[in-house]
Amino acid sequence: MKKRYLFAIVLVLGLLLTLSACVETPERTYKTYETPGTCGENLTWEIDESGVLTISGTGQMTNYEYTLDSAKSSSPWSENPAIKKIVIADSVTSIGHGAFAGCAFLEDIMIPDSVTSIGDSAFHNCESLESITIPDSVTSIGNSAFIGCTSLESITIPDSVTTIGSSAFQGCTSLKSITIPDSVTTIGNS
Repeated sequence: MKKRYLFAIVLVLGLLLTLSACVETPERTYKTYETPGTCGENLTWEIDESGVLTISGTGQMTNYEYTLDSAKSSSPWSENPAIKKIVIADSVTSIGHGAFAGCAFLEDIMIPDSVTSIGDSAFHNCESLESITIPDSVTSIGNSAFIGCTSLESITIPDSVTTIGSSAFQGCTSLKSITIPDSVTTIGNS
Protein backbone atom coordinates (compact mmCIF):
# COMPACT_ATOMS: atom_id res chain seq x y z
CA MET A 1 0.00 0.00 0.00
CA LYS A 2 2.82 2.38 0.88
CA LYS A 3 4.52 1.59 -2.42
CA ARG A 4 1.40 2.67 -4.33
CA TYR A 5 1.22 6.02 -2.51
CA LEU A 6 4.93 6.57 -2.94
CA PHE A 7 4.65 5.74 -6.64
CA ALA A 8 1.68 8.14 -7.01
CA ILE A 9 3.59 10.96 -5.29
CA VAL A 10 6.65 10.42 -7.48
CA LEU A 11 4.45 10.36 -10.59
CA VAL A 12 2.69 13.63 -9.64
CA LEU A 13 6.01 15.34 -8.84
CA GLY A 14 7.40 14.19 -12.18
CA LEU A 15 4.41 15.63 -14.01
CA LEU A 16 4.70 18.93 -12.12
CA LEU A 17 8.39 19.24 -12.98
CA THR A 18 7.65 18.51 -16.63
CA LEU A 19 4.91 21.15 -16.72
CA SER A 20 7.03 23.77 -14.96
CA ALA A 21 9.78 23.30 -17.53
CA CYS A 22 7.27 24.11 -20.28
CA VAL A 23 6.15 27.41 -18.74
CA GLU A 24 8.33 30.35 -19.72
CA THR A 25 8.51 33.46 -17.60
CA PRO A 26 8.93 36.70 -19.53
CA GLU A 27 12.20 38.48 -18.98
CA ARG A 28 12.60 42.22 -18.95
CA THR A 29 15.97 42.24 -20.55
CA TYR A 30 17.32 44.77 -22.99
CA LYS A 31 18.07 43.76 -26.51
CA THR A 32 21.03 45.75 -27.69
CA TYR A 33 22.02 46.04 -31.30
CA GLU A 34 25.56 46.17 -32.65
CA THR A 35 24.62 48.43 -35.53
CA PRO A 36 21.81 50.95 -35.50
CA GLY A 37 18.83 50.52 -37.76
CA THR A 38 16.97 53.03 -39.88
CA CYS A 39 13.64 54.66 -39.02
CA GLY A 40 13.34 57.24 -41.78
CA GLU A 41 15.11 58.27 -44.96
CA ASN A 42 17.86 60.03 -42.98
CA LEU A 43 17.16 58.69 -39.48
CA THR A 44 18.80 55.95 -37.46
CA TRP A 45 18.04 54.40 -34.09
CA GLU A 46 19.91 52.46 -31.44
CA ILE A 47 19.17 51.09 -27.98
CA ASP A 48 21.79 51.04 -25.26
CA GLU A 49 22.15 48.60 -22.40
CA SER A 50 20.25 50.86 -19.99
CA GLY A 51 17.09 50.89 -22.13
CA VAL A 52 17.53 54.27 -23.84
CA LEU A 53 16.30 54.41 -27.44
CA THR A 54 18.00 57.21 -29.38
CA ILE A 55 16.66 58.50 -32.71
CA SER A 56 19.34 60.42 -34.66
CA GLY A 57 19.54 62.19 -38.01
CA THR A 58 17.24 64.59 -39.86
CA GLY A 59 13.73 64.49 -41.28
CA GLN A 60 10.53 62.55 -40.78
CA MET A 61 10.19 59.24 -38.98
CA THR A 62 8.71 56.26 -40.78
CA ASN A 63 5.00 55.60 -40.26
CA TYR A 64 4.68 52.09 -38.83
CA GLU A 65 1.80 49.67 -39.10
CA TYR A 66 0.15 48.88 -35.79
CA THR A 67 -2.92 47.10 -34.52
CA LEU A 68 -5.26 48.94 -32.22
CA ASP A 69 -6.34 45.83 -30.32
CA SER A 70 -2.90 44.73 -29.23
CA ALA A 71 -1.02 48.03 -29.64
CA LYS A 72 1.69 46.14 -31.50
CA SER A 73 3.80 48.10 -33.91
CA SER A 74 5.95 47.12 -36.85
CA SER A 75 8.70 49.45 -35.61
CA PRO A 76 12.12 47.79 -35.41
CA TRP A 77 12.31 48.25 -31.63
CA SER A 78 8.79 46.96 -30.88
CA GLU A 79 10.23 43.60 -29.77
CA ASN A 80 12.19 45.29 -26.97
CA PRO A 81 9.82 45.46 -24.00
CA ALA A 82 12.23 47.27 -21.69
CA ILE A 83 12.68 50.66 -23.37
CA LYS A 84 12.51 53.17 -20.53
CA LYS A 85 13.60 56.41 -22.19
CA ILE A 86 13.51 57.85 -25.70
CA VAL A 87 15.78 60.64 -26.90
CA ILE A 88 14.96 62.23 -30.26
CA ALA A 89 17.50 64.41 -32.10
CA ASP A 90 16.80 68.13 -32.57
CA SER A 91 16.49 67.69 -36.34
CA VAL A 92 13.69 65.08 -36.39
CA THR A 93 10.52 66.66 -37.82
CA SER A 94 7.80 64.10 -37.03
CA ILE A 95 6.97 61.16 -34.80
CA GLY A 96 5.56 58.46 -37.06
CA HIS A 97 2.29 56.56 -36.74
CA GLY A 98 2.64 53.73 -34.23
CA ALA A 99 6.27 54.68 -33.60
CA PHE A 100 6.34 53.82 -29.90
CA ALA A 101 3.08 51.87 -29.58
CA GLY A 102 3.34 49.16 -26.97
CA CYS A 103 6.45 50.52 -25.20
CA ALA A 104 4.82 49.63 -21.88
CA PHE A 105 7.85 50.49 -19.73
CA LEU A 106 8.53 53.89 -21.33
CA GLU A 107 8.85 56.47 -18.54
CA ASP A 108 10.54 59.43 -20.20
CA ILE A 109 10.67 60.98 -23.66
CA MET A 110 12.32 64.13 -24.87
CA ILE A 111 10.55 65.61 -27.91
CA PRO A 112 12.64 68.34 -29.55
CA ASP A 113 11.37 71.67 -30.91
CA SER A 114 11.91 70.44 -34.48
CA VAL A 115 8.96 67.99 -34.32
CA THR A 116 5.81 69.39 -35.97
CA SER A 117 3.47 66.37 -35.75
CA ILE A 118 2.77 63.37 -33.55
CA GLY A 119 1.35 60.50 -35.59
CA ASP A 120 -1.66 58.26 -35.00
CA SER A 121 -1.16 55.83 -32.09
CA ALA A 122 2.40 57.09 -31.62
CA PHE A 123 2.32 56.36 -27.87
CA HIS A 124 -0.50 53.79 -27.82
CA ASN A 125 -0.43 51.82 -24.53
CA CYS A 126 2.74 53.41 -23.16
CA GLU A 127 1.42 52.45 -19.74
CA SER A 128 4.34 53.77 -17.65
CA LEU A 129 4.48 57.26 -19.18
CA GLU A 130 3.41 59.73 -16.47
CA SER A 131 3.94 63.09 -18.14
CA ILE A 132 4.85 64.56 -21.48
CA THR A 133 5.64 68.03 -22.71
CA ILE A 134 4.77 68.74 -26.31
CA PRO A 135 7.03 71.42 -27.80
CA ASP A 136 5.78 74.68 -29.33
CA SER A 137 6.62 73.41 -32.82
CA VAL A 138 3.91 70.70 -32.85
CA THR A 139 0.76 71.65 -34.78
CA SER A 140 -1.12 68.31 -34.77
CA ILE A 141 -1.64 65.36 -32.45
CA GLY A 142 -2.85 62.27 -34.31
CA ASN A 143 -5.76 59.91 -33.69
CA SER A 144 -5.25 57.66 -30.65
CA ALA A 145 -1.84 59.28 -30.08
CA PHE A 146 -1.86 58.63 -26.32
CA ILE A 147 -4.68 56.07 -26.08
CA GLY A 148 -4.22 53.65 -23.19
CA CYS A 149 -1.49 55.65 -21.44
CA THR A 150 -2.97 54.70 -18.08
CA SER A 151 -0.26 56.38 -15.95
CA LEU A 152 -0.32 59.70 -17.83
CA GLU A 153 -1.10 62.36 -15.20
CA SER A 154 -0.18 65.57 -16.96
CA ILE A 155 0.31 66.82 -20.47
CA THR A 156 1.19 70.27 -21.70
CA ILE A 157 -0.31 71.24 -25.06
CA PRO A 158 1.25 74.38 -26.54
CA ASP A 159 -0.52 77.21 -28.39
CA SER A 160 0.90 75.92 -31.68
CA VAL A 161 -1.40 72.86 -31.75
CA THR A 162 -4.44 73.32 -33.98
CA THR A 163 -5.68 69.72 -34.30
CA ILE A 164 -6.20 66.93 -31.76
CA GLY A 165 -7.27 63.65 -33.34
CA SER A 166 -10.01 61.23 -32.30
CA SER A 167 -9.40 59.21 -29.14
CA ALA A 168 -6.13 61.07 -28.56
CA PHE A 169 -6.36 60.64 -24.77
CA GLN A 170 -8.91 57.84 -24.51
CA GLY A 171 -8.21 55.49 -21.60
CA CYS A 172 -5.82 57.91 -19.87
CA THR A 173 -7.40 57.06 -16.53
CA SER A 174 -4.80 58.88 -14.38
CA LEU A 175 -4.99 62.18 -16.27
CA LYS A 176 -5.72 64.86 -13.67
CA SER A 177 -5.83 67.96 -15.83
CA ILE A 178 -5.23 69.13 -19.33
CA THR A 179 -5.33 72.63 -20.75
CA ILE A 180 -6.42 72.93 -24.34
CA PRO A 181 -5.25 76.22 -25.84
CA ASP A 182 -7.42 78.54 -27.92
CA SER A 183 -5.34 77.66 -30.99
CA VAL A 184 -7.01 74.23 -31.20
CA THR A 185 -9.73 74.41 -33.85
CA THR A 186 -10.46 70.68 -34.20
CA ILE A 187 -10.85 67.92 -31.61
CA GLY A 188 -11.87 64.46 -32.81
CA ASN A 189 -14.39 62.08 -31.24
CA SER A 190 -13.74 60.37 -27.91
